[in-house]
Amino acid sequence: VRYWDEWDVLFPTMQKMKAEGNKVPQFCFWSFNGPSITVVQDLYEKVYKAEKYKDLWFYWDGKPLLLYNATPSVDANGKDIKHPNPNYDPAAKTDPNHPHYGDPEYAEEFYQDYTRAVKEFFTLRNMWWGYYKWAGERFIGMEGNWSFGYDLGDERVRNMDPMDLVSRHNGVREEAAVTPAQHSSSLTGKSWSRAHGQPELNEYDLPVPTHVPWLGKTVENPEGYGIYFQERWDEALAANPQFLYINDWNEWTAGKYQPEEGKTFDFMRRKSPFFFVDQYNSEFNRGIHPMKGGYTDNYYMQMAQNLRRYRGARPIPELSGLKEIAVDGEFDDWKDVAVEYRDTAGDIFHRNYKGYAGLVYTNDSGRNDIITGKVAVGADTVSFYAETAGDLTPHTDSNWMLLLIDADRNHDTGWHGYDFLVNSQVVDEKTSTVMRYADGAWTEAARVPLRYAGKALELAIPRELLGLAGDALSFDFKWADNPADLESSISFCLNGDTAPNRRFNYRCVWKR
Repeated sequence: VRYWDEWDVLFPTMQKMKAEGNKVPQFCFWSFNGPSITVVQDLYEKVYKAEKYKDLWFYWDGKPLLLYNATPSVDANGKDIKHPNPNYDPAAKTDPNHPHYGDPEYAEEFYQDYTRAVKEFFTLRNMWWGYYKWAGERFIGMEGNWSFGYDLGDERVRNMDPMDLVSRHNGVREEAAVTPAQHSSSLTGKSWSRAHGQPELNEYDLPVPTHVPWLGKTVENPEGYGIYFQERWDEALAANPQFLYINDWNEWTAGKYQPEEGKTFDFMRRKSPFFFVDQYNSEFNRGIHPMKGGYTDNYYMQMAQNLRRYRGARPIPELSGLKEIAVDGEFDDWKDVAVEYRDTAGDIFHRNYKGYAGLVYTNDSGRNDIITGKVAVGADTVSFYAETAGDLTPHTDSNWMLLLIDADRNHDTGWHGYDFLVNSQVVDEKTSTVMRYADGAWTEAARVPLRYAGKALELAIPRELLGLAGDALSFDFKWADNPADLESSISFCLNGDTAPNRRFNYRCVWKR
């Protein structure tokens, strides 16, 4: 399968985002089932040989990486797989004057092996599920075999030292797989652990209350706490390989399969006339992508946290010295404030797209595209600056350019950690309010100067009000425009724009 139509939308979009200053991923291809040699040759000729989207190619060991089937005669559906040769020319087999006479890459109707060009051009790695054996040979943890997950439902794999699951190349730990779960068909879900296996399931095939090791207590809905995911992260981080393969962002389809007519399948600890393999419900799926309701973006946040443990993170930039800002709408005094708090550009596009079963998903809440912000600490005030991609809409708009501040950096105080909310009630074009969260409600604490013009906005808040005294301070903050409501922190993820994205915050660190 090749997804040319989708790629011709995805890759130019990535290039457009890159040109706008956003960080974008790089890509490589993976081909395994079916006529994989044919697919790989097609990719080589139409993408790589043509140097298409070259700035987005992912390189490994100095060459573009290609994940492939090193035993192409065998795939998940069987063996003796045929690989049609698109460059086949019968004359190359019979005509001595043919420029490719006798060359099997042109003279044979079906490929028997990957072409010389493919072998020379790519860094090749054999990628498949981490079975103990595949195609009659030991697979998991063997030299050159990458895995996109481990078959921990198999006792032989489960009993291996986690370090031995890691793929090696030239004796070096090269690749480890990190997945949020395994398969519903093997009963290895998001709450599975090495110590306790798969928890008991209720009538909805969801786990009963289960102990979460990293939390140290038993919880309802354990599928939202990443038990299996964190075990794989901890094992991978201990191995510290050169490469992590995280599987997966989404798989989109929940495939319902039926055994042969009149037969049943062992599924969810019962005999069933059908079964699911990959996606089934909120316990049995490998999705990391955020969901509406349920555990929302827990797996995304867990992934981000562990990626920082693996790759490290840049030090937080620090502000120093007093900087007085005149809140006058001129903005010139912000030019020498070097530290910027940047956000993704172009993320307020509207949505209108068909979904499953005739549903149409629409969202036109994107309004002010916040792209950067600044902070200045004066003797008596903390000043804030925000800039948008286009001209700001009027301050009379609903939930307009909200500023949330976690002054004590304590998530257990305030509203989801936020102690102050600015601009929820804008008095006029020169005055806004600061709301304080106490006793479960927002109440007005002060009125502060505000100015905005064109693409920029500035305001100043007394340090005493925020509790930010002394010659050194730090606090967290976040900008948000046009969330539909402030019912939970997930409200920032669904509508309008936030800076930074989702549930993340900026941290301001200052010393005199």
